Amino acid sequence: MTKLSRAEEDAISNLLDRTEELISLKKFDEAERFLNEIEKHKPDEINVPFQRGTIFAAKGDHEEAIEQFMIVHKRLPNQFHSVNNIATSYFKLNKYKDAIDFYHKALAIKPDTDFVLAALGACFFRQGNLDESMEYIKKALKISPRLPYAHSGLLLAMVYAESVTPEQLTHEAKKFGKNVAELFPARAEFANDRNKDRKLRVGYISPDFRDHPVPYFLDPLLCHHDRKNFEVYAYSTTSFDNPIMERMKAHVDVWRDIYGLDEKEATNIILDDKIDLLIDVTGHTAHNSLTVFAGRAAPVQASWLGYPATTGVATMDYRITDFYAEPVGMTEHLSTETLWRLPHIFCAYNPHENSPSVIAHPPFEDNGYITFGSLNNFVKVRDSVLAAWSKILAQVPNSKLLIEIDGLDDYRFLKQVQKRLKQQNISLDRVALEPRKRANQFVLYNKIDIALDPFPCNGGTTSMDTLWMGVPFVTLAGNNFSARMGVTILTNAGLPELIAQNVEEYISMAVDLAKDKERLKKLRHNLRDKFANSPAMDKKGFAQDIETAYRGMWHKYCDSSN
Repeated sequence: MTKLSRAEEDAISNLLDRTEELISLKKFDEAERFLNEIEKHKPDEINVPFQRGTIFAAKGDHEEAIEQFMIVHKRLPNQFHSVNNIATSYFKLNKYKDAIDFYHKALAIKPDTDFVLAALGACFFRQGNLDESMEYIKKALKISPRLPYAHSGLLLAMVYAESVTPEQLTHEAKKFGKNVAELFPARAEFANDRNKDRKLRVGYISPDFRDHPVPYFLDPLLCHHDRKNFEVYAYSTTSFDNPIMERMKAHVDVWRDIYGLDEKEATNIILDDKIDLLIDVTGHTAHNSLTVFAGRAAPVQASWLGYPATTGVATMDYRITDFYAEPVGMTEHLSTETLWRLPHIFCAYNPHENSPSVIAHPPFEDNGYITFGSLNNFVKVRDSVLAAWSKILAQVPNSKLLIEIDGLDDYRFLKQVQKRLKQQNISLDRVALEPRKRANQFVLYNKIDIALDPFPCNGGTTSMDTLWMGVPFVTLAGNNFSARMGVTILTNAGLPELIAQNVEEYISMAVDLAKDKERLKKLRHNLRDKFANSPAMDKKGFAQDIETAYRGMWHKYCDSSN
Protein backbone atom coordinates (compact mmCIF):
# COMPACT_ATOMS: atom_id res chain seq x y z
CA MET A 1 0.00 0.00 0.00
CA THR A 2 1.33 3.44 -0.94
CA LYS A 3 2.55 5.42 2.02
CA LEU A 4 0.58 8.63 2.49
CA SER A 5 2.27 11.98 2.60
CA ARG A 6 2.14 14.15 5.70
CA ALA A 7 -0.32 16.46 3.94
CA GLU A 8 -2.59 13.50 3.09
CA GLU A 9 -2.44 12.22 6.67
CA ASP A 10 -3.37 15.70 7.93
CA ALA A 11 -6.27 15.86 5.47
CA ILE A 12 -7.59 12.50 6.70
CA SER A 13 -7.21 13.65 10.31
CA ASN A 14 -9.25 16.75 9.50
CA LEU A 15 -11.91 14.64 7.80
CA LEU A 16 -12.13 12.41 10.89
CA ASP A 17 -12.54 15.46 13.12
CA ARG A 18 -15.26 16.75 10.84
CA THR A 19 -16.95 13.32 10.84
CA GLU A 20 -17.11 13.30 14.64
CA GLU A 21 -18.66 16.76 14.58
CA LEU A 22 -21.27 15.68 12.01
CA ILE A 23 -22.17 12.62 14.08
CA SER A 24 -22.67 14.80 17.15
CA LEU A 25 -25.04 16.93 15.05
CA LYS A 26 -26.87 13.76 13.87
CA LYS A 27 -25.91 14.49 10.25
CA PHE A 28 -25.26 10.83 9.61
CA ASP A 29 -25.50 10.73 5.80
CA GLU A 30 -22.95 13.49 5.44
CA ALA A 31 -20.68 11.79 8.00
CA GLU A 32 -20.90 8.55 6.02
CA ARG A 33 -19.78 10.38 2.86
CA PHE A 34 -16.72 11.61 4.72
CA LEU A 35 -15.95 8.08 5.90
CA ASN A 36 -16.23 6.76 2.33
CA GLU A 37 -13.82 9.46 1.21
CA ILE A 38 -11.33 8.50 3.95
CA GLU A 39 -11.65 4.82 3.00
CA LYS A 40 -10.74 5.57 -0.62
CA HIS A 41 -7.40 7.02 0.40
CA LYS A 42 -6.70 4.88 3.46
CA PRO A 43 -8.62 1.56 3.39
CA ASP A 44 -7.07 0.35 6.63
CA GLU A 45 -7.98 3.45 8.68
CA ILE A 46 -9.26 1.92 11.93
CA ASN A 47 -11.33 4.97 12.79
CA VAL A 48 -13.62 4.31 9.82
CA PRO A 49 -15.34 1.18 11.25
CA PHE A 50 -15.29 2.78 14.69
CA GLN A 51 -17.14 5.88 13.48
CA ARG A 52 -19.49 3.76 11.37
CA GLY A 53 -20.30 1.80 14.52
CA THR A 54 -20.96 5.06 16.30
CA ILE A 55 -23.38 6.13 13.55
CA PHE A 56 -25.26 2.82 13.63
CA ALA A 57 -25.48 2.97 17.43
CA ALA A 58 -26.77 6.55 17.35
CA LYS A 59 -29.43 5.48 14.83
CA GLY A 60 -30.45 2.56 17.04
CA ASP A 61 -29.12 -0.15 14.70
CA HIS A 62 -27.08 -2.01 17.29
CA GLU A 63 -26.58 -5.23 15.32
CA GLU A 64 -24.72 -3.27 12.64
CA ALA A 65 -22.92 -1.25 15.31
CA ILE A 66 -21.55 -4.41 16.91
CA GLU A 67 -20.37 -5.66 13.53
CA GLN A 68 -18.36 -2.46 12.96
CA PHE A 69 -16.95 -2.28 16.49
CA MET A 70 -15.93 -5.95 16.23
CA ILE A 71 -13.73 -5.05 13.24
CA VAL A 72 -11.87 -2.67 15.52
CA HIS A 73 -11.80 -5.15 18.40
CA LYS A 74 -10.26 -7.91 16.27
CA ARG A 75 -7.46 -5.63 15.11
CA LEU A 76 -7.00 -3.85 18.45
CA PRO A 77 -8.16 -6.21 21.23
CA ASN A 78 -7.20 -3.76 23.97
CA GLN A 79 -8.89 -0.72 22.47
CA PHE A 80 -11.13 0.22 25.38
CA HIS A 81 -13.78 2.27 23.59
CA SER A 82 -14.65 -0.38 21.00
CA VAL A 83 -14.99 -3.04 23.72
CA ASN A 84 -17.18 -0.75 25.83
CA ASN A 85 -19.30 0.18 22.81
CA ILE A 86 -19.82 -3.48 21.92
CA ALA A 87 -21.02 -4.09 25.47
CA THR A 88 -23.38 -1.11 25.30
CA SER A 89 -24.90 -2.25 22.00
CA TYR A 90 -25.45 -5.74 23.41
CA PHE A 91 -27.18 -4.09 26.37
CA LYS A 92 -29.43 -2.11 24.01
CA LEU A 93 -30.33 -5.40 22.29
CA ASN A 94 -31.26 -6.92 25.68
CA LYS A 95 -28.42 -9.45 25.30
CA TYR A 96 -27.27 -9.05 28.87
CA LYS A 97 -24.95 -12.06 29.06
CA ASP A 98 -22.90 -10.74 26.12
CA ALA A 99 -23.03 -7.20 27.52
CA ILE A 100 -21.75 -8.37 30.91
CA ASP A 101 -18.92 -10.34 29.26
CA PHE A 102 -17.74 -7.32 27.27
CA TYR A 103 -18.09 -4.89 30.16
CA HIS A 104 -15.81 -7.21 32.14
CA LYS A 105 -13.36 -7.14 29.22
CA ALA A 106 -13.50 -3.35 29.35
CA LEU A 107 -12.71 -3.44 33.07
CA ALA A 108 -9.76 -5.74 32.37
CA ILE A 109 -8.38 -3.02 30.09
CA LYS A 110 -9.27 -0.11 32.41
CA PRO A 111 -9.93 -1.36 35.95
CA ASP A 112 -12.21 0.64 38.25
CA THR A 113 -13.82 2.65 35.45
CA ASP A 114 -16.85 4.25 37.08
CA PHE A 115 -19.20 4.28 34.08
CA VAL A 116 -18.44 0.64 33.21
CA LEU A 117 -19.19 -0.43 36.78
CA ALA A 118 -22.44 1.53 36.62
CA ALA A 119 -23.27 -0.13 33.28
CA LEU A 120 -22.71 -3.57 34.79
CA GLY A 121 -25.12 -2.55 37.53
CA ALA A 122 -27.68 -1.72 34.85
CA CYS A 123 -27.21 -5.14 33.23
CA PHE A 124 -27.81 -6.99 36.49
CA PHE A 125 -30.81 -4.74 37.17
CA ARG A 126 -32.38 -5.77 33.86
CA GLN A 127 -31.90 -9.40 34.84
CA GLY A 128 -33.55 -8.82 38.20
CA ASN A 129 -30.29 -9.40 40.12
CA LEU A 130 -30.83 -6.38 42.31
CA ASP A 131 -28.20 -7.12 44.95
CA GLU A 132 -25.48 -7.44 42.29
CA SER A 133 -26.85 -4.37 40.53
CA MET A 134 -26.61 -2.23 43.65
CA GLU A 135 -23.18 -3.65 44.49
CA TYR A 136 -21.68 -2.59 41.15
CA ILE A 137 -23.32 0.83 41.17
CA LYS A 138 -22.06 1.46 44.72
CA LYS A 139 -18.54 0.60 43.50
CA ALA A 140 -18.94 3.23 40.78
CA LEU A 141 -20.17 5.80 43.31
CA LYS A 142 -17.27 4.99 45.64
CA ILE A 143 -14.92 6.00 42.82
CA SER A 144 -17.02 8.99 41.76
CA PRO A 145 -19.42 9.95 44.59
CA ARG A 146 -21.04 12.67 42.48
CA LEU A 147 -22.03 10.69 39.42
CA PRO A 148 -25.71 11.62 38.94
CA TYR A 149 -26.67 8.98 36.39
CA ALA A 150 -25.11 6.19 38.48
CA HIS A 151 -26.83 7.49 41.60
CA SER A 152 -30.11 7.47 39.65
CA GLY A 153 -29.41 3.87 38.69
CA LEU A 154 -28.95 2.97 42.35
CA LEU A 155 -32.25 4.64 43.26
CA LEU A 156 -34.07 2.81 40.48
CA ALA A 157 -32.74 -0.54 41.72
CA MET A 158 -33.73 0.38 45.26
CA VAL A 159 -37.34 0.93 44.15
CA TYR A 160 -37.58 -2.79 43.41
CA ALA A 161 -35.19 -4.28 45.98
CA GLU A 162 -36.86 -6.41 48.64
CA SER A 163 -34.33 -5.31 51.25
CA VAL A 164 -35.06 -1.57 50.82
CA THR A 165 -37.88 0.25 52.62
CA PRO A 166 -39.63 3.32 51.16
CA GLU A 167 -38.03 5.38 53.95
CA GLN A 168 -34.54 4.19 52.96
CA LEU A 169 -35.29 5.01 49.33
CA THR A 170 -36.34 8.54 50.31
CA HIS A 171 -33.18 8.96 52.41
CA GLU A 172 -31.00 7.98 49.44
CA ALA A 173 -32.98 10.27 47.11
CA LYS A 174 -32.26 13.19 49.45
CA LYS A 175 -28.54 12.37 49.21
CA PHE A 176 -28.87 12.53 45.43
CA GLY A 177 -30.64 15.87 45.73
CA LYS A 178 -27.91 17.27 47.97
CA ASN A 179 -25.18 16.17 45.54
CA VAL A 180 -26.80 17.66 42.44
CA ALA A 181 -27.65 20.86 44.30
CA GLU A 182 -23.93 21.32 45.02
CA LEU A 183 -22.98 20.48 41.44
CA PHE A 184 -25.69 22.61 39.83
CA PRO A 185 -26.67 25.55 42.06
CA ALA A 186 -30.22 26.75 41.46
CA ARG A 187 -31.08 30.18 40.11
CA ALA A 188 -33.76 32.08 41.99
CA GLU A 189 -34.90 34.87 39.66
CA PHE A 190 -37.05 34.62 36.53
CA ALA A 191 -38.37 37.30 34.21
CA ASN A 192 -41.60 35.43 33.39
CA ASP A 193 -44.73 37.59 33.47
CA ARG A 194 -46.54 36.79 36.75
CA ASN A 195 -50.02 37.33 35.33
CA LYS A 196 -51.99 34.46 36.89
CA ASP A 197 -54.39 33.89 34.02
CA ARG A 198 -52.27 34.42 30.92
CA LYS A 199 -51.37 31.74 28.40
CA LEU A 200 -48.68 29.53 29.94
CA ARG A 201 -45.71 27.85 28.36
CA VAL A 202 -45.34 24.25 29.51
CA GLY A 203 -42.30 22.19 28.57
CA TYR A 204 -41.83 18.42 28.69
CA ILE A 205 -38.28 17.06 28.78
CA SER A 206 -37.69 13.38 28.02
CA PRO A 207 -35.37 10.83 26.38
CA ASP A 208 -38.40 8.67 25.63
CA PHE A 209 -39.98 10.22 22.55
CA ARG A 210 -39.61 6.79 20.95
CA ASP A 211 -40.88 3.21 21.16
CA HIS A 212 -41.31 3.29 24.92
CA PRO A 213 -44.21 3.24 27.42
CA VAL A 214 -44.01 7.02 28.00
CA PRO A 215 -45.66 8.00 24.67
CA TYR A 216 -48.67 5.81 25.59
CA PHE A 217 -49.50 8.45 28.19
CA LEU A 218 -47.75 11.62 27.06
CA ASP A 219 -48.93 11.65 23.44
CA PRO A 220 -52.68 11.79 24.28
CA LEU A 221 -52.00 14.67 26.67
CA LEU A 222 -50.09 16.58 24.00
CA CYS A 223 -52.98 16.00 21.58
CA HIS A 224 -55.59 17.34 24.00
CA HIS A 225 -53.81 20.35 25.49
CA ASP A 226 -55.90 23.52 25.32
CA ARG A 227 -53.86 25.63 22.90
CA LYS A 228 -55.73 28.79 23.89
CA ASN A 229 -54.32 28.58 27.40
CA PHE A 230 -51.13 26.57 26.95
CA GLU A 231 -48.23 26.73 24.54
CA VAL A 232 -46.53 23.34 24.52
CA TYR A 233 -42.78 22.75 24.17
CA ALA A 234 -40.98 19.41 23.95
CA TYR A 235 -37.29 18.97 24.78
CA SER A 236 -36.02 15.71 23.36
CA THR A 237 -32.87 14.00 24.58
CA THR A 238 -33.49 11.04 22.24
CA SER A 239 -30.40 10.12 20.25
CA PHE A 240 -32.10 9.25 16.96
CA ASP A 241 -35.18 10.23 14.98
CA ASN A 242 -37.96 7.66 14.81
CA PRO A 243 -41.61 7.41 13.66
CA ILE A 244 -43.01 8.01 17.15
CA MET A 245 -40.92 11.15 17.53
CA GLU A 246 -42.10 12.42 14.16
CA ARG A 247 -45.72 11.86 15.18
CA MET A 248 -45.28 13.62 18.51
CA LYS A 249 -43.61 16.61 16.87
CA ALA A 250 -46.93 17.37 15.23
CA HIS A 251 -48.62 17.56 18.65
CA VAL A 252 -46.51 20.33 20.16
CA ASP A 253 -46.04 23.99 19.34
CA VAL A 254 -42.25 23.96 19.62
CA TRP A 255 -39.87 21.00 19.39
CA ARG A 256 -36.28 21.26 20.65
CA ASP A 257 -33.64 18.59 20.12
CA ILE A 258 -31.26 18.89 23.08
CA TYR A 259 -29.59 15.48 22.75
CA GLY A 260 -25.89 15.63 23.59
CA LEU A 261 -26.05 19.04 25.26
CA ASP A 262 -24.68 19.49 28.74
CA GLU A 263 -26.78 20.82 31.62
CA LYS A 264 -25.79 24.44 31.08
CA GLU A 265 -26.52 24.38 27.33
CA ALA A 266 -29.88 22.64 27.81
CA THR A 267 -30.86 24.99 30.62
CA ASN A 268 -30.01 28.07 28.58
CA ILE A 269 -32.29 26.91 25.75
CA ILE A 270 -35.17 26.36 28.18
CA LEU A 271 -34.54 29.75 29.81
CA ASP A 272 -34.49 31.46 26.42
CA ASP A 273 -37.89 29.88 25.71
CA LYS A 274 -39.23 31.43 28.94
CA ILE A 275 -40.91 28.19 30.03
CA ASP A 276 -43.33 28.70 32.94
CA LEU A 277 -43.79 25.06 33.95
CA LEU A 278 -41.16 22.41 33.19
CA ILE A 279 -42.32 18.81 33.52
CA ASP A 280 -40.00 15.87 34.17
CA VAL A 281 -41.41 12.62 32.76
CA THR A 282 -38.35 10.48 33.52
CA GLY A 283 -37.44 10.65 37.20
CA HIS A 284 -34.51 8.38 38.02
CA THR A 285 -34.91 6.20 34.93
CA ALA A 286 -32.26 6.10 32.20
CA HIS A 287 -30.96 9.25 30.51
CA ASN A 288 -32.88 11.59 32.79
CA SER A 289 -32.37 15.36 32.98
CA LEU A 290 -32.70 15.82 36.74
CA THR A 291 -29.52 17.90 36.78
CA VAL A 292 -31.33 20.47 34.61
CA PHE A 293 -34.12 20.56 37.19
CA ALA A 294 -31.57 20.86 40.01
CA GLY A 295 -30.30 24.10 38.47
CA ARG A 296 -33.94 25.22 38.05
CA ALA A 297 -34.67 25.94 34.41
CA ALA A 298 -38.23 27.18 35.02
CA PRO A 299 -40.14 28.96 37.80
CA VAL A 300 -42.36 25.91 38.41
CA GLN A 301 -41.04 22.35 38.06
CA ALA A 302 -42.92 19.09 38.50
CA SER A 303 -42.21 15.37 38.19
CA TRP A 304 -44.83 13.16 36.56
CA LEU A 305 -45.31 9.72 35.07
CA GLY A 306 -41.92 8.10 34.53
CA TYR A 307 -40.77 7.21 38.05
CA PRO A 308 -42.80 5.97 41.04
CA ALA A 309 -41.10 7.81 43.91
CA THR A 310 -39.54 11.08 45.00
CA THR A 311 -36.70 12.53 42.93
CA GLY A 312 -35.06 14.00 46.04
CA VAL A 313 -34.34 17.19 44.04
CA ALA A 314 -35.08 20.23 46.21
CA THR A 315 -35.98 22.39 43.21
CA MET A 316 -38.57 19.91 41.97
CA ASP A 317 -41.63 21.71 43.32
CA TYR A 318 -44.32 19.09 42.77
CA ARG A 319 -44.88 15.41 42.11
CA ILE A 320 -48.13 14.73 40.27
CA THR A 321 -50.17 11.83 41.63
CA ASP A 322 -53.82 11.09 42.49
CA PHE A 323 -56.03 10.49 45.53
CA TYR A 324 -56.20 6.70 45.03
CA ALA A 325 -52.49 6.12 44.53
CA GLU A 326 -51.58 8.40 47.43
CA PRO A 327 -54.41 9.21 49.84
CA VAL A 328 -53.89 12.38 51.86
CA GLY A 329 -51.60 11.77 54.81
CA MET A 330 -50.14 8.47 53.58
CA THR A 331 -46.97 9.39 51.68
CA GLU A 332 -46.10 13.03 52.30
CA HIS A 333 -43.11 11.94 54.43
CA LEU A 334 -41.74 9.96 51.46
CA SER A 335 -41.57 12.92 49.08
CA THR A 336 -39.32 15.97 48.94
CA GLU A 337 -41.79 17.45 46.45
CA THR A 338 -45.24 18.75 47.32
CA LEU A 339 -47.79 16.16 46.18
CA TRP A 340 -50.33 17.48 43.71
CA ARG A 341 -53.21 15.02 43.52
CA LEU A 342 -55.35 14.81 40.40
CA PRO A 343 -59.03 14.07 41.07
CA HIS A 344 -59.29 10.84 39.06
CA ILE A 345 -56.10 9.16 37.88
CA PHE A 346 -52.49 10.28 37.52
CA CYS A 347 -52.35 9.47 33.79
CA ALA A 348 -54.56 8.53 30.83
CA TYR A 349 -53.80 5.48 28.75
CA ASN A 350 -53.62 5.37 24.98
CA PRO A 351 -53.32 1.78 23.67
CA HIS A 352 -50.69 0.75 21.19
CA GLU A 353 -51.98 1.13 17.64
CA ASN A 354 -50.90 -2.42 16.80
CA SER A 355 -52.66 -4.15 19.69
CA PRO A 356 -54.72 -7.13 18.50
CA SER A 357 -58.38 -7.82 19.12
CA VAL A 358 -59.51 -9.46 22.34
CA ILE A 359 -60.35 -13.15 21.98
CA ALA A 360 -64.06 -14.00 22.03
CA HIS A 361 -63.90 -16.33 25.03
CA PRO A 362 -61.56 -17.07 27.97
CA PRO A 363 -58.55 -19.35 27.30
CA PHE A 364 -59.72 -21.85 29.91
CA GLU A 365 -62.61 -22.85 27.65
CA ASP A 366 -60.09 -24.12 25.09
CA ASN A 367 -57.41 -25.35 27.50
CA GLY A 368 -59.52 -26.97 30.17
CA TYR A 369 -57.50 -25.24 32.90
CA ILE A 370 -56.97 -21.73 34.28
CA THR A 371 -53.89 -19.80 33.19
CA PHE A 372 -52.63 -17.14 35.56
CA GLY A 373 -50.12 -14.73 34.13
CA SER A 374 -47.74 -11.82 34.62
CA LEU A 375 -46.17 -9.88 31.77
CA ASN A 376 -44.64 -7.31 34.11
CA ASN A 377 -40.98 -6.46 34.29
CA PHE A 378 -39.61 -9.49 36.13
CA VAL A 379 -37.51 -7.24 38.35
CA LYS A 380 -40.78 -6.56 40.21
CA VAL A 381 -41.34 -10.25 40.95
CA ARG A 382 -39.75 -10.75 44.36
CA ASP A 383 -39.53 -14.10 46.14
CA SER A 384 -42.44 -13.08 48.35
CA VAL A 385 -44.53 -12.62 45.19
CA LEU A 386 -43.52 -16.05 43.90
CA ALA A 387 -44.45 -17.52 47.27
CA ALA A 388 -47.97 -16.07 46.95
CA TRP A 389 -48.28 -17.32 43.38
CA SER A 390 -47.18 -20.77 44.53
CA LYS A 391 -50.05 -20.88 47.04
CA ILE A 392 -52.51 -19.78 44.35
CA LEU A 393 -51.38 -22.58 42.02
CA ALA A 394 -51.59 -25.10 44.87
CA GLN A 395 -55.24 -24.20 45.48
CA VAL A 396 -56.33 -24.23 41.82
CA PRO A 397 -55.79 -27.78 40.48
CA ASN A 398 -54.20 -28.11 37.04
CA SER A 399 -53.75 -24.35 36.73
CA LYS A 400 -50.73 -22.91 34.93
CA LEU A 401 -48.63 -19.77 35.32
CA LEU A 402 -47.37 -17.81 32.32
CA ILE A 403 -44.51 -15.36 32.96
CA GLU A 404 -42.84 -13.15 30.39
CA ILE A 405 -39.20 -12.42 31.23
CA ASP A 406 -36.57 -10.35 29.46
CA GLY A 407 -33.19 -12.04 28.95
CA LEU A 408 -34.17 -15.72 28.95
CA ASP A 409 -31.81 -16.35 26.04
CA ASP A 410 -29.04 -16.23 28.66
CA TYR A 411 -28.90 -19.87 29.84
CA ARG A 412 -27.36 -18.90 33.18
CA PHE A 413 -30.17 -16.44 33.83
CA LEU A 414 -32.79 -18.99 32.80
CA LYS A 415 -31.37 -21.49 35.30
CA GLN A 416 -31.43 -18.82 37.98
CA VAL A 417 -35.12 -18.11 37.29
CA GLN A 418 -35.94 -21.80 37.39
CA LYS A 419 -34.06 -22.17 40.68
CA ARG A 420 -36.10 -19.33 42.22
CA LEU A 421 -39.33 -20.96 41.11
CA LYS A 422 -38.34 -24.31 42.59
CA GLN A 423 -37.35 -22.66 45.87
CA GLN A 424 -40.91 -21.34 46.15
CA ASN A 425 -42.35 -24.81 45.43
CA ILE A 426 -43.52 -23.90 41.94
CA SER A 427 -43.20 -26.95 39.71
CA LEU A 428 -41.62 -26.08 36.38
CA ASP A 429 -44.15 -28.22 34.51
CA ARG A 430 -46.83 -25.76 35.63
CA VAL A 431 -44.98 -22.69 34.36
CA ALA A 432 -44.64 -21.29 30.84
CA LEU A 433 -41.60 -18.99 30.68
CA GLU A 434 -41.90 -16.68 27.68
CA PRO A 435 -38.96 -14.57 26.48
CA ARG A 436 -39.78 -10.90 26.00
CA LYS A 437 -40.03 -10.35 22.27
CA ARG A 438 -41.56 -7.58 20.22
CA ALA A 439 -43.64 -10.14 18.34
CA ASN A 440 -45.19 -11.27 21.63
CA GLN A 441 -46.36 -7.82 22.68
CA PHE A 442 -50.08 -8.02 23.48
CA VAL A 443 -50.42 -11.48 21.89
CA LEU A 444 -49.64 -13.30 25.15
CA TYR A 445 -52.60 -11.70 26.91
CA ASN A 446 -54.90 -13.88 24.84
CA LYS A 447 -53.38 -16.89 26.61
CA ILE A 448 -54.12 -15.59 30.13
CA ASP A 449 -57.36 -15.98 32.10
CA ILE A 450 -56.38 -13.98 35.20
CA ALA A 451 -53.37 -11.69 35.59
CA LEU A 452 -51.48 -11.39 38.88
CA ASP A 453 -50.07 -7.99 39.78
CA PRO A 454 -46.66 -8.09 41.49
CA PHE A 455 -46.23 -6.37 44.85
CA PRO A 456 -45.25 -4.16 46.54
CA CYS A 457 -44.12 -2.63 43.23
CA ASN A 458 -47.20 -2.94 41.02
CA GLY A 459 -47.50 -2.89 37.28
CA GLY A 460 -48.23 0.41 35.57
CA THR A 461 -48.31 0.35 31.78
CA THR A 462 -48.55 -3.45 31.91
CA SER A 463 -51.70 -3.27 34.04
CA MET A 464 -53.28 -0.86 31.57
CA ASP A 465 -52.32 -3.20 28.71
CA THR A 466 -53.84 -6.10 30.64
CA LEU A 467 -57.26 -4.47 30.98
CA TRP A 468 -57.16 -3.23 27.39
CA MET A 469 -56.66 -6.85 26.30
CA GLY A 470 -59.72 -7.92 28.28
CA VAL A 471 -57.90 -9.65 31.13
CA PRO A 472 -58.80 -8.86 34.77
CA PHE A 473 -55.97 -8.66 37.28
CA VAL A 474 -55.74 -8.98 41.05
CA THR A 475 -53.64 -6.44 42.97
CA LEU A 476 -52.44 -5.95 46.54
CA ALA A 477 -52.82 -2.45 47.99
CA GLY A 478 -49.69 -1.08 49.67
CA ASN A 479 -48.67 2.15 51.36
CA ASN A 480 -46.83 4.16 48.70
CA PHE A 481 -47.28 5.14 45.07
CA SER A 482 -45.47 2.17 43.51
CA ALA A 483 -47.50 -0.18 45.71
CA ARG A 484 -50.83 1.45 44.84
CA MET A 485 -50.74 1.80 41.07
CA GLY A 486 -53.02 -1.24 40.91
CA VAL A 487 -55.42 0.49 43.30
CA THR A 488 -55.83 3.59 41.16
CA ILE A 489 -56.01 1.66 37.87
CA LEU A 490 -58.63 -0.84 39.08
CA THR A 491 -60.65 1.81 40.92
CA ASN A 492 -60.79 4.03 37.86
CA ALA A 493 -61.62 1.00 35.70
CA GLY A 494 -64.60 0.22 37.93
CA LEU A 495 -63.08 -2.98 39.37
CA PRO A 496 -62.36 -2.17 43.04
CA GLU A 497 -63.43 -5.70 44.03
CA LEU A 498 -60.10 -6.98 42.64
CA ILE A 499 -58.06 -4.96 45.18
CA ALA A 500 -56.76 -7.02 48.11
CA GLN A 501 -55.69 -5.49 51.43
CA ASN A 502 -53.25 -8.24 52.49
CA VAL A 503 -51.43 -11.23 51.00
CA GLU A 504 -53.95 -13.75 52.27
CA GLU A 505 -56.79 -11.84 50.64
CA TYR A 506 -54.77 -11.50 47.42
CA ILE A 507 -54.35 -15.29 47.30
CA SER A 508 -57.98 -16.08 48.12
CA MET A 509 -59.24 -13.44 45.66
CA ALA A 510 -57.29 -15.02 42.79
CA VAL A 511 -58.30 -18.55 43.83
CA ASP A 512 -61.99 -17.68 44.20
CA LEU A 513 -62.08 -15.95 40.82
CA ALA A 514 -60.40 -18.95 39.17
CA LYS A 515 -62.96 -21.34 40.65
CA ASP A 516 -65.98 -19.21 39.79
CA LYS A 517 -65.92 -19.58 36.03
CA GLU A 518 -69.18 -17.74 35.44
CA ARG A 519 -68.01 -14.72 37.43
CA LEU A 520 -64.72 -14.77 35.55
CA LYS A 521 -66.51 -14.84 32.20
CA LYS A 522 -68.74 -11.97 33.32
CA LEU A 523 -65.72 -9.90 34.40
CA ARG A 524 -64.00 -10.47 31.09
CA HIS A 525 -67.08 -9.74 28.98
CA ASN A 526 -66.65 -6.40 27.19
CA LEU A 527 -63.82 -5.49 29.57
CA ARG A 528 -61.99 -3.60 26.83
CA ASP A 529 -65.05 -1.45 26.14
CA LYS A 530 -65.62 -0.80 29.84
CA PHE A 531 -61.98 0.19 30.26
CA ALA A 532 -62.11 2.41 27.18
CA ASN A 533 -65.04 4.31 28.70
CA SER A 534 -63.42 4.74 32.13
CA PRO A 535 -61.45 7.73 33.50
CA ALA A 536 -58.28 5.73 32.82
CA MET A 537 -58.81 6.28 29.10
CA ASP A 538 -60.60 9.64 29.19
CA LYS A 539 -57.78 11.51 27.51
CA LYS A 540 -59.63 14.81 27.14
CA GLY A 541 -60.80 14.70 30.76
CA PHE A 542 -57.28 13.92 31.93
CA ALA A 543 -55.85 16.84 29.95
CA GLN A 544 -58.35 19.14 31.67
CA ASP A 545 -57.40 17.73 35.08
CA ILE A 546 -53.70 18.23 34.57
CA GLU A 547 -54.17 21.69 33.06
CA THR A 548 -56.17 22.67 36.15
CA ALA A 549 -53.22 21.40 38.20
CA TYR A 550 -50.73 23.42 36.14
CA ARG A 551 -52.84 26.56 36.55
CA GLY A 552 -53.04 25.94 40.29
CA MET A 553 -49.27 25.52 40.51
CA TRP A 554 -48.80 28.74 38.57
CA HIS A 555 -51.17 30.63 40.87
CA LYS A 556 -49.22 29.42 43.90
CA TYR A 557 -45.98 30.57 42.29
CA CYS A 558 -47.42 34.00 41.53
CA ASP A 559 -48.77 34.32 45.08
CA SER A 560 -45.43 33.32 46.60
CA SER A 561 -43.54 35.71 44.34
CA ASN A 562 -45.82 38.56 45.31
